[in-house]
Amino acid sequence: MKITGAKQISKKISKKIGDYNFEVGVLQNAPKKLPKKGGTKNFAGLTISAIGKASPKVSLAEVAKYNDDKFGWLKKPFKISQNKDVLKVVNEIASQVFGKKSLDNKRLENGVQAVIRNPILRGDYGSNAESTIKFKGFDKLGVHTAQLFKAIKAKRL
Repeated sequence: MKITGAKQISKKISKKIGDYNFEVGVLQNAPKKLPKKGGTKNFAGLTISAIGKASPKVSLAEVAKYNDDKFGWLKKPFKISQNKDVLKVVNEIASQVFGKKSLDNKRLENGVQAVIRNPILRGDYGSNAESTIKFKGFDKLGVHTAQLFKAIKAKRL
């Protein structure tokens, strides 16, 4: 059996899917603020350190690069084939490409953002060292004051 026109359909689908390009990470750099000594706040069901004065030495982009070099938190989630967050984004793109849903860039950007943020909240990268737990007062790798976490944004290009 020969299906005529399959190449053209395949090219059209590839082009539509190829139109979905995103940038994700710390898209707007800012100075990293130091934790406020003894101060706490609630964030995503956690009690974390409150924010104090800005550090003149370190930016959020520098912290993001360090964390990516050490833990791969920006690239790793996209490489895990069974990552449910990636699968949700792919399903959303497919629904939009094949006309089941109307284009919603914000929804897609939030989904791509979640691919990076959710493993941090779930604790997929493990635990802090004992010395870090003692310093921070809690064990949540990748979250101290939530500045970096909140700075993770996605943008459709």
